[in-house]
Amino acid sequence: MASVKAVVTALRNIGRLPQLRHLSGSKKSFEDLVVPLTVKSASTINDVNVGVEFGGILAKDALASVLSQFARRPAVRKLGAEHGLTGKFLLQALASFRRYCQESAVLPVDLHIMLSDILQNSRHVDDLFPLFLRHARQVFPHLECIEELKNISDLRLPQNWYPEARSIQRRVIFHAGPTNSGKTYQALQRYLAAKSGVYCGPLKLLASEVFHKSNAAGVPCDLITGEERCLANGQTCSGHISCTVEMLDTRVHYEVAVIDEIQMMRDLQRGWAWTRALLGVYADEIHVCGELAAVDLVKELLVSVGDEFELHSYERKTPLKVLDSPLGSLDSIQPYDCIVAFNRNDLFKVTRQVEASGRSVAMIYGSLPPGTKLAQARKFNDPDDPCDVLVATDAIGMGLNLSIRRVIFYSLVKVTLNESGEKELEPISTSQALQIAGRAGRFGTFHESGEVTTLRMEDLPALKAILTKPTEPINAAGLFPTLEQIEMFAYYLPKATLSNLLDIFVSLSAVDENRFFMCNVDDLKFLADMIEHVPLTLKVRYVFCMAPISRKKPFVCGMFLRYARKFSRGEPLTSDWLARTIGWPFSAPTKIVDLIHLEDVFDVLDTYLWLGYRFTDMFPETEQVRAMQRELDVLIRESLQNMKQLLKTIQVAGLFEQQGLNFDSRNPATAANAAAVAKDSSTKMKQATTTTTTTTTTTTTTVRKGGVIQSLIKQGLLTPGMLGFILQTRSQRISFCNVSFSWRRIRPNKTILTTNRHQQNRLACCCAINVLLVVDLASRATDVPPGDRCDTCRFLARSFEKGFNDTNKSHFEGGNTAWENENLGKYSTSETRFIEIMELICSKKSKHVKEESKIKNLESKCHAMAEEYEETLETWYYHNRKEYPDLFDWFCIKTVKVCCPDNTFGASCAPCPGDPKRPCFGNGICEGSGSRFGSGKCKCHRGYQGKLCRHCDTCHESCKGGCNGEGPKECHSCRAGWIMDEDTGCKDIDECESSPCTDQFEQCENTPGSYKCVCAEAFRREDGVCIPDPDVPRPKPVFFGLLAQQVLRYASYFGLLLSFLLILLRPKTPLIVLFTCSLVIIALIEAGHAVRMLNAIFLGDQAL
Repeated sequence: MASVKAVVTALRNIGRLPQLRHLSGSKKSFEDLVVPLTVKSASTINDVNVGVEFGGILAKDALASVLSQFARRPAVRKLGAEHGLTGKFLLQALASFRRYCQESAVLPVDLHIMLSDILQNSRHVDDLFPLFLRHARQVFPHLECIEELKNISDLRLPQNWYPEARSIQRRVIFHAGPTNSGKTYQALQRYLAAKSGVYCGPLKLLASEVFHKSNAAGVPCDLITGEERCLANGQTCSGHISCTVEMLDTRVHYEVAVIDEIQMMRDLQRGWAWTRALLGVYADEIHVCGELAAVDLVKELLVSVGDEFELHSYERKTPLKVLDSPLGSLDSIQPYDCIVAFNRNDLFKVTRQVEASGRSVAMIYGSLPPGTKLAQARKFNDPDDPCDVLVATDAIGMGLNLSIRRVIFYSLVKVTLNESGEKELEPISTSQALQIAGRAGRFGTFHESGEVTTLRMEDLPALKAILTKPTEPINAAGLFPTLEQIEMFAYYLPKATLSNLLDIFVSLSAVDENRFFMCNVDDLKFLADMIEHVPLTLKVRYVFCMAPISRKKPFVCGMFLRYARKFSRGEPLTSDWLARTIGWPFSAPTKIVDLIHLEDVFDVLDTYLWLGYRFTDMFPETEQVRAMQRELDVLIRESLQNMKQLLKTIQVAGLFEQQGLNFDSRNPATAANAAAVAKDSSTKMKQATTTTTTTTTTTTTTVRKGGVIQSLIKQGLLTPGMLGFILQTRSQRISFCNVSFSWRRIRPNKTILTTNRHQQNRLACCCAINVLLVVDLASRATDVPPGDRCDTCRFLARSFEKGFNDTNKSHFEGGNTAWENENLGKYSTSETRFIEIMELICSKKSKHVKEESKIKNLESKCHAMAEEYEETLETWYYHNRKEYPDLFDWFCIKTVKVCCPDNTFGASCAPCPGDPKRPCFGNGICEGSGSRFGSGKCKCHRGYQGKLCRHCDTCHESCKGGCNGEGPKECHSCRAGWIMDEDTGCKDIDECESSPCTDQFEQCENTPGSYKCVCAEAFRREDGVCIPDPDVPRPKPVFFGLLAQQVLRYASYFGLLLSFLLILLRPKTPLIVLFTCSLVIIALIEAGHAVRMLNAIFLGDQAL
């Protein structure tokens, strides 16, 4: 009966569906999102052109006139609109149709005949529309399936997506109340008493907490999050599950379900997960926990599907008081105070100031690993721990139990995301303020009440207004396209990218705007665009892009791209590969930036685990990666214990005051200008580095960029100014320190000890600098040989350029320039592209590397150089690429200075000997040419000698004007009788082909470079004439052979005479045939005899 009821409810809802609408958050119309396909014109005629046979040849001018007239026809626009060709679609289809008709060598027969009939006035131009429509559907395939696409993207009845939930009668109890009211506790009691149940929480921390509490209470419970699976019973599943809300399986039946923080269904990013859980959880009894503002929407959604609804309201268990006075100063901090800031820079600034007063501080913010957050919470809650102050972001709003007595808002401004996906700086909402303030005076701690205030007086009235303002009811719940819907879209739009499919889906989607909204898809599109060039199936690509990755973290995004590339190649991602890629293991951080990097690495490992539970074959070593993650969690946890020392590095460097990192979120103007200040500071730093590099080139004793000094600069321990100071004084004694003694006179005597403090400091500076220089010189002893460094640099530069061209081909040669300019413009100079190029470099031998160098371990040396000069490559990529398009020239010759231009050598790139354009006059090789090493001496080619290789040893006989070596191929030019051939060099001319010998008894004989005429056989030359040679023995005639010839001859005559007489006697005798044959034979014999006689006359007796 329940299933019948669900069907009846669904049918009843169909009658009151809202009208189809485009989402207000969509930035582009449907017409702007669909990319037209290119219909290729026929360029060759492979068979008989039937159209020409029937309709004749179409004149181009007349054809253009007909097509223009067709495009202007009102009937065409009207008919086009009826078939979905409106506005931009119609214009693009007409342009494509015109181009196809005018550029094709052969047209379809029906189209050719139709155009011919129109030109002959036998058909109307409007009759061309059916053929135009056929072409338009090739340009826009969606025209044939637009109704199917609209049906797929119809999201007005999301409750029908869950047939299992609709098949039963569900009872829903809403536990509504503020923070610290015990609403979740009551729901969990029913969850623990049930035979089976599922808890859906917003955070891994909350899911983990319920997991541990359930098992501690004797109720076996499994933990399921995006990155972790933990079974209480080992290999078998338990009846109870604690999971993050996205991991809920709507096909599994439970007795009781708990959905926590239901007000999150209004979240623009994750709201769809709570909507899915509320409408789709397959449970008999559902306990929903959250704010009172969500009650009306939840009740409306549940009643519409026939579920029973109950409301249980709760009040806060401990009082919360808003103080009438602000804190005033951080010096007034008291034990169990919590200072809340909304960005990490404010967090570090507050922590530094509080710890400067001697207090121990715990820190909690969103990007910390869960284990570290729990450790910091335990540290703050422990009454025996000296830490009694908490500095946190809004991450404490849910998921942690904290013994906070007073909450102090450092600011009331937070960066938020609006419905259009744009970031805005706005005051915190009433819901957010109540969620954070409610953490004070938590029930069950030793605080009987909670207090809340602000740091400064000007914020206190605003805080009171926010807290007293009624919470706005939640009007709509989030929705999100499912994989199945996107796959169906892709079936009808096979050429569209995932990002394009999402845009089209959102543009066409129809939602019930009174109850639902479309969640923001920008993060998914960002990841989809990042890996669009990677060959993956749509399903795999969609799953990859659903990974919880922050696009504000370039390192995490870069590793995500590497995951996708390696996955596409079918190569399993092992823990060893991951360790090498991220630079595992890590040491304890010494600066805040190091700590932030470790947090990013933790997210990279999290992403591996997230993908590992979805692609177990390709991410096979999740346990090893989890062990790495635990080790990294401990390292981050220990680093926070040393936060005071880490914050000192910020103070010394002046990051807050000098580099624009004093992002004071209390001041909107300051917040708006923070990014510009940071960018300006970065630019100045790069200019200072460039200036230092320029200074380095002008000094007589230069320090190579790299080694210990470069490492110190990267760590911030050596400034560009100090480096310039070192370069100017490297070869001098310590006299610049105002101490009048040299290294050899330093002794521990009173003279040194009695120098003033300023002199002592300068002396210590000098000693430290010289020690660094000595260490740096020692580190060079193991450097790559200079010749290898040049060829390695050449290899690196050319492979970087190859990667640059490869990424250009894969992204900017798709045939749609407008779409590329709009969607890939930022990619051309993005960090994503730089990461892709850096991944491609040094991967295989480059043809630009000299083979004769035979560098060992070329690829490993190339990778080492790439890592050493990564910042330099970034400088060219972001700033100097247009001015210096040749990376090898800018990087290897002008910047790193390990190579020279062609035909120069040595440290100063001196010109090679010989002609400037032809070193060694083209007859040898300049030793060290193109590099910073070598003597510049000429190594002569074979066949040449001398200091400049100007003297030729032996040239081939065909050479004229010298040669470059042995053989005809090395000739500068050819002598007479020879001709230059591209493959073989000087080639002998065969004069005999022109028959130069005039005497009939002469024969031509070819010689190198010439020819000669010789007499024929049995002839000799005498007085320049060939005559028969009497000394040559002649063959004697064979007597019997001649006798036989004569006998045969006369016998034939006798037979002929006898036949003639017989014919005279008897005219009709058959002998006439014999007579005729004999006559023919005799004629042939006599002809042969005559020929022999003529030869005898001219050739003498030999002819016989």
